[in-house]
Amino acid sequence: MARWVAPDRGVKETVVGGQSYFTDRQGIYNVENKAHQKAMKAEGFFEASLNPISAQDRMRGFTCVECGFEGWFRKCGRCGYESQETQRDGE
Repeated sequence: MARWVAPDRGVKETVVGGQSYFTDRQGIYNVENKAHQKAMKAEGFFEASLNPISAQDRMRGFTCVECGFEGWFRKCGRCGYESQETQRDGE
């Protein structure tokens, strides 16, 4: 079985080869049929990560001192400011 994610979070159901697939609570499709997996990949679906993001992961990274955006990179993805501060360590 493989876990697949739709390219758009708004997708809650897909039909492959006459079979309907619905998302679970996390928005992931559980697909056993290898041919259906291949068809989903061709349509832009991608395999779900084996390591889901936890609450502690949100505490890591950088906080922009200009706009307060919390991200994974030193250069802010919102305003473009490049932080000179040290990375948060999740503690």
